[in-house]
Amino acid sequence: MMRKLLLIWMLAGLPSVAWAQDPLPEVMRVLVIGDQMAGGMGAGLIRIAGGDTTFQVINRFNESSGLARPEIYDWAAAIPKIADGKNIASAIVLMGLNDRRDIRITDKILKFGTPEWNTVYQQRMDAVIDALVAQHIKVFWMGEPPMGDPALDADMQNLTAIIKDRVEAKAAAFIDLRTPFLSPLGGYTERGPDETGNDRRLRESDGVTFFKMGNNRLGQIALAAVKSAGSVPPAAPNAPVVAPPVPLVDVAPLPKPENNGPIFGQEGMEDFNVAATQGSKALTAAVAQDLAAKAAASASSIGIGAVRGSQAEALFTKGLAGLAPAGRFDNFMSGN
Repeated sequence: MMRKLLLIWMLAGLPSVAWAQDPLPEVMRVLVIGDQMAGGMGAGLIRIAGGDTTFQVINRFNESSGLARPEIYDWAAAIPKIADGKNIASAIVLMGLNDRRDIRITDKILKFGTPEWNTVYQQRMDAVIDALVAQHIKVFWMGEPPMGDPALDADMQNLTAIIKDRVEAKAAAFIDLRTPFLSPLGGYTERGPDETGNDRRLRESDGVTFFKMGNNRLGQIALAAVKSAGSVPPAAPNAPVVAPPVPLVDVAPLPKPENNGPIFGQEGMEDFNVAATQGSKALTAAVAQDLAAKAAASASSIGIGAVRGSQAEALFTKGLAGLAPAGRFDNFMSGN
């Protein structure tokens, strides 16, 4: 009993203890979506954000994705599941490198760069932006950086002009990636200031891919844009649209893909993924190679691609095996 009274007396002499803890700082969650370039930029953004506990990056990218091939990956359909329950404040979109190709819709082919192609592309941009806004996510859409190959660079500039017009029409935020990566004379360069301001080599010799330092610089640009805009959520998706919508093109939609998560190493896209980082000539060669492989496979009765006129074609399509090489035990024509 005496011990109990002594404990009460000692506690009474202590100053009052504040048990209530300070509230945790609010976390700004930022979603990165897009193609292989977006993946590199997202990794750079994570590094640049560093130990900032109030800033969290969710890097979700699909190397082969874009808007020209929703059958590869449909971002508009995937966004609701990606964002579900994550309380994402902002999204940074970077895609287009895989979209330098015709758009096929059922039996119609829309040639890249034509007004019809541009209209469908903007419609698909609208779908992605609307899907993000429906989740109360502020949208930041990046243009394409300069490219080393002049033909690829010209196409990416045209695509960026389409992107910029539509992003601004939808009251989203456009982030320019061309100006920060141009040389002092306004041309393509592999070098430039890194995130610390030091002149470094930022890009690989393919004229497309960024090194780690270049991705850090991309992330720095993204972080500055997001933080300058704050985390104010966008208007509801049914709010009045400032700019008129893109006129619809009378074409049937493609079927929705079954998978709604990022897909890496999509079957049939390996060559295209490699070529997507090697400039326009390699992109064209990869597409031609893919078509040739498909043609050879269709000519085979068992669906195996073989070079026309080769022994493999004779074996797979006609069941004719060629002669064994001279000297081999099963070559009965050589006299051995």
